[in-house]
Amino acid sequence: MGTGRGIADITPLTLLDFPNKVACIFWLRGCNLFCQYCYNVSLVRGTDSPAGDRADYLDFLRDRVGFLDGVVLSGGECTLCPDLIPICRNIRQLGFAVKIDTNGTRPGVVKTLVEEGLCDYIALDYKAPEKLFGSITGRPDLFPCFTQTLDYLINRNFPFEVRTTIHSGLLGEKEINQISGDLTSRGYRGTYYLQNFFNTGETLGQIGAPERMIDLSLLNTHIPIGLRNFPITEKAPGSSSGKRQPSPLTYFFK
Repeated sequence: MGTGRGIADITPLTLLDFPNKVACIFWLRGCNLFCQYCYNVSLVRGTDSPAGDRADYLDFLRDRVGFLDGVVLSGGECTLCPDLIPICRNIRQLGFAVKIDTNGTRPGVVKTLVEEGLCDYIALDYKAPEKLFGSITGRPDLFPCFTQTLDYLINRNFPFEVRTTIHSGLLGEKEINQISGDLTSRGYRGTYYLQNFFNTGETLGQIGAPERMIDLSLLNTHIPIGLRNFPITEKAPGSSSGKRQPSPLTYFFK
């Protein structure tokens, strides 16, 4: 029985985080990486939610049966949660779809979720190419675990996306092209999402806004690329205005 242990907070409504679903987000505390650009500082360090865990998560969901379609489990790193499997079972029993946001470094947990039918969609974070994985995440030893998860999901043909947070001071066009090339060589055929760094003023690495935007024209397009939280300009696909405005929407280029 999932007690809700590890659920620090709940975002009651999102139209952006679960494709084609009206959903809520369960934020789970703790992480095994220390990404410099991460803005969920309190979740990673476990200093959030002085009131404790959201043991009322089932009551929250029961009140929203027929309104919400799904639940996103995010963090932090949700696969570290000791109650993740029973929590997902409980969510399933109420008829909700489940999406997992993960860094992929716990392939055994991901495999259990998939093979027991406890999730419908996974967002997998490709943090950096292998040579930079340690400098960005603090855990160079976990890159093989990530690739094990990536290969498993590809070979399983499970619905998932791959995404990378972009701060041009940490990752440039060369590194993004290395990632897209690696995805292609492994047989990934989905969309590769680039998520622009979100500057909240506080990150684990205490980094500020990047000095420049990446040059999209320098990116290889072996696979479809989706852009999230990038300023739209007159040169960007799908834009009818020259004004720069951050957008949560995704647009594509080939």
